[in-house]
This record gives sequence, C-alpha cells and structure tokens, in this order.
Amino acid sequence: MRPATALFCASLLCACSFPAPPTLLPPPFGPDTAHPQTARLFFPTGIAIDSTVDATGNKVARWVVVSNSNADRLYDAGAMYSLPAAELLQYFPSPPPPKGTPPKTPPFPAAALAGKVITGNYTGPMVLVGGTAYAGSRDTNRLNAVALDGATGSLACRTGDALDCRAGSVDLNRAAQLEGPFGIAQASIHQPGKLQDTPVILVSALVPHIDEIQSGVVFTSSRLAALDLSDPTTVLFSATVTDRLNGAGFGGGPLIFDDRAREAIVAGCFTRFGIASPGGEPSTLKCGTLASGSNLLRFVPVDAESSARTRLYDLGAQINSTDTTGLALGDVDPASGLRRLYMVTRFADTFVRVGLPADPAFAPVVESVVPLPAQPSQIVRLERPTGTSGPELLAITLVATYETSTTAGKLVVVDGLRGRVLGQVDRLGDAPFAIAQFPAVAGDKSARLAITLFGGCGIALVDVPYDNPADAALRARVGSCTP
Repeated sequence: MRPATALFCASLLCACSFPAPPTLLPPPFGPDTAHPQTARLFFPTGIAIDSTVDATGNKVARWVVVSNSNADRLYDAGAMYSLPAAELLQYFPSPPPPKGTPPKTPPFPAAALAGKVITGNYTGPMVLVGGTAYAGSRDTNRLNAVALDGATGSLACRTGDALDCRAGSVDLNRAAQLEGPFGIAQASIHQPGKLQDTPVILVSALVPHIDEIQSGVVFTSSRLAALDLSDPTTVLFSATVTDRLNGAGFGGGPLIFDDRAREAIVAGCFTRFGIASPGGEPSTLKCGTLASGSNLLRFVPVDAESSARTRLYDLGAQINSTDTTGLALGDVDPASGLRRLYMVTRFADTFVRVGLPADPAFAPVVESVVPLPAQPSQIVRLERPTGTSGPELLAITLVATYETSTTAGKLVVVDGLRGRVLGQVDRLGDAPFAIAQFPAVAGDKSARLAITLFGGCGIALVDVPYDNPADAALRARVGSCTP
C-alpha cells in the first residue's frame, strides 16, 4: 500500500472513531437517559382538555394534554404530557375564595403524569379530536399525531415508535409542499361520490414555500392540507392559499373552520426574502412593514379540495394593523344574517369584530375595533352551560412586552357584541399563549381556564365569572422554569 493511501485510510479510521454527540432527550426521558430529569414544562404551547359524558349528560373533564415546543432547542426534541384534570381543577374551589386571595404557586405535578411522549420541536396550537392530539412541528414540517387513552390517560404515537413521535404521522412538505405547519383545525369536507361528510384535520403553512428564485428575488406560495381524521398519514388534498399573484405568497398563522360557509379562514402574515439565514436558507419573518400595511384574510372553500380558489380580503386599511395572531367564530346575528368573526391583532394591539356574509360574493364587514392594553396572542370564545344565555364573552391572552416583569402577562375578557373589555387579570405569568376551557356544566357560575405560559414554563388557571367578568381572578400558577 502506498504511504499516501495508507495515510488517507488511517485518517478515515480516526474520523470514524470519534463518538457522536450525545442525544439530549427532554425530561422525563433525559437529557441523560441513564439519569433522566423530573418532568416539567418547557416552552409549552398547545393545550387541550379531554372530556367524557356522565350519566346525567354533563361533560366531565378527564385529562389535560400539553405540548412542549422546546423553542430554545435546549434538548433534541419536544414532548407532550397528559395530566389528570383533577390535578388542576382542585385550584377552582367552590365557593370561590374571597376577592384578592393570592394565587397558589404549586410545582408542576410530575408524579401525576399519566402519559408522556417525545415530539418534534416548535409545536404550535393543538387540537384534540377523536382521542388524538394533533400539532405541527415547524422544524421538520411534520404533523405530530398522538393517541390519548381515555381510560388511563396514557399517550402513544399514532404511527411508528410507541414513545418517540418525532417522525410524525406525515411529512407535509413532501406530501403537500406545506412548510412550517402551524394553524390547525377540525373540519369536514364533502367528497364527490360520498353521501356523508369526511372528518378531516386542516393544517396551514406558516413558512412560505419557495417556488423559485430569480435574480435574488424569492417567489413563494403557501398551502393548506386536509388529512383524513381516521388515518393521519393520508393527505386527502392540498390547496393553494396564496401564490405570487394572489396574496404575494405570504404564509399564515391562525386557522379556523367556518362550518356555515364550509370554508377555512387563515390570517396572519409571514414572508421569505433573499437575505440568507446562518444556515444559508432565505429568512422567514413576520411581514410587518414588508407587507405594506396589509392584513389579509384568506377564505378557502374546502369542498373544492385541490381546485379551491382562495378569496382574499385586505383589512389593513380598516383596522390599521398588519398582524393577526388569533381568530374565533361567534354566532350568526339574527338581524343582519352576518356571522361574527373575532380577531386579535398586533401593531396596533386591537380586538376586532368582523361580520361574514352568508353569500361569498359580498365582502366581510369590519364592525368594531377595540384597543387592547398589550400585544395579544390567542383568543377563545367562552362556552356557557347548556340552557343558559348571556353576552358573547371572549378571553384573550396578552404578552406584556412593554413591561419588565416576567409575570406581567395578562388575560382580558371582552364582550364581543358591545366591543368592551369587561375584565382583566394581571400578573398572569411570562408570555401566556394558548387557552383551554374546562367543560361548562349545569350550575357553573364561572368559566375555568387553563393557559400555557410559554416563557414561564407553566400553566395559569383563571376563573371568569359569567355574570361579572370584572371579578376574573388568577387561582394558581402551576410549574416554573427551574427544575
């Protein structure tokens, strides 16, 4: 063997002998698999509550499922946990404690975990449908599909390995050219030749897909995918939401499904541009001034499947905002026939009520714009006990970026019809994000909310009296960022 060849082979053997960097799994699987840490929340995003119906016909909460997004990449994966609902409901005593009672601050109840799995990073909002929790992972473009055992609360991957769900149920980029899955919603579509609707999960893209680059100019598009609820590995269709000619190829954030119009509604704005990131790829950012003051609502008729032609409406000039972070649907106004759509926006920070006509030939109508005291994240419509009525109440999480305290997040309660802030809870925690409501049952005087604290590694528990939202109060802040 020639000396040069021998030296080359030796160098290969030497290179192959170096150990690979260790895999740092999230707690309670790691980081050191031989000495795993106690389970805790780390950048929690999605939250959902599983319930069943008891002998009296009331919904009863069983399990609370939370996804950890691992946003700072401290570990090599995220995680999803399930907790007995009773662990959190104990902080909502009846009757409620006197006004002004300080909230409790218990540690995360790691010992009570019923289920745990490893998931992808950068998970977004979550939906829990038919015993499966769905959330997209933006770093791999995969959809996490995690099965929840309603009897035991245990979690398992719907496909592949039982506990390591990082492979996801489907690669949305490969199957549907959908990058950065974020918006997610349950829906139904009417497929040709079928008598009954097909239940689906809709997923929308946050990261625009690069179609081509010409002379440094990036041309993009974004898509919406529908996955068969009975088989989350199957993409039934994907539809173009925006492209270079319609909507400038912007990606979106929040997604909801309007069952009256049978349309997916996508808001938010993300763009890609030619300035490369450290990894060499074109960067992705919120549109901001790059969108020239636009605030697009996109309406996608899902029954048209891949042939759907998106209707676009730019509300930027009417609401003076470029960034919608949350959507919620209300009832149909019996007088006007308009269905109420509620939006929360940043830059400026507002709550917006929009009327949606039944006839798609008519444009949405901006009916009310209300200033908010901080930057909003998510919005949900509060459920009332069956047989009761009252104002249409919306709960909104606010990230208090203008304040220095790490507990400065807020929750506000808004009367949707009157366009008024009725209640506010301060010092909620660091960066409150997703909101889930425990089932409302007969006799309830308050809505009980569980809110993920993205920056605070915990869950905030808030009590909102239906008849007097001004008395809304933080009952507990469960968990912290310290192990």
